[in-house]
Amino acid sequence: MAYRFRGDDRPERPRYLVVHGWGSSAAYISALPSGLAETGAEIIVLDLPGHGLSSGRSLNMRQAVDAVVEAERRFGRFDAAIGHSFGGAALMLAAGGVMKGAGAIHPSKLVVIGAPSHIHWLFDEFSRMIGLTPRVKGQLIRRAEQVAGASLDDFDTVAAAARRSTPLLVVHAEEDKEVAADHARRFDGLATARLHWANGLGHRRIVSDRGVIETIASFLSENGRSVHEASGGDAAA
Repeated sequence: MAYRFRGDDRPERPRYLVVHGWGSSAAYISALPSGLAETGAEIIVLDLPGHGLSSGRSLNMRQAVDAVVEAERRFGRFDAAIGHSFGGAALMLAAGGVMKGAGAIHPSKLVVIGAPSHIHWLFDEFSRMIGLTPRVKGQLIRRAEQVAGASLDDFDTVAAAARRSTPLLVVHAEEDKEVAADHARRFDGLATARLHWANGLGHRRIVSDRGVIETIASFLSENGRSVHEASGGDAAA
C-alpha cells in the first residue's frame, strides 16, 4: 500500500518517499509526510509488507528493499527519500544497491531518523537473549544472508553512503533506547553526511516532532531544483 500527498500540484514540485520503521505504519508516522507536504512537495508514503494496510504476514530487509525499489519504478525518481528506524536502513541499502538482484533507488538526498547503521548488533543481542550457541547463531546468519542476497558485512549504511556520495541528513536522539546513538556517530566525518541531534525525543516521538520535520524540510529545500525540473517534466505516476 502506498499513499500520496499531492502537495501544491505544481508540475515541478519535488517528490519525496517516506518509509516507516519496524512494527509501524504510514498512519503512525503521518505527521512527517503531512508536514513535508506543507512545503508543496508531493509525498509518497509506503506501508511495508506485513504492516499497515499492505498484504503479507512477514517482513525482512530484502522485502523492504524490494518494496522501496518498486516504489521508484512505480512513481519515478524521488528527489529525496526519508526513513525512520528500520525504514531508514532499508532506504540506505536500496540507495547503495547492496542486495544482489534487488536493484537500487536514485534519490538526490537521503534522510534517516533513529536508524541503525549496521546489523551485527541485532544478531548479537538476539542470540544472547535467547541463548543461541555460536554454531546456531552462525546458521541463523547464513540463512539471513541467503534471504537477503548479501553478506551481513554489507548491511553497512555508512559504507553505502560513502559509495553513493549523496547528501545525507542523520537525525538521532542520544538517549534512544532502541537504536543506540553510536549508530549515528558512525557517520561523523563522512563528507556528505550531516548529523542533527534531537535529544529528548527518544526513538518514536522523534519522527513526529515539529522541530525535526522543519529541520528535514530545510535540508531538503537547500540547493536548487527538483529532479523533475532538471529532467523537464513530471514523471508518470
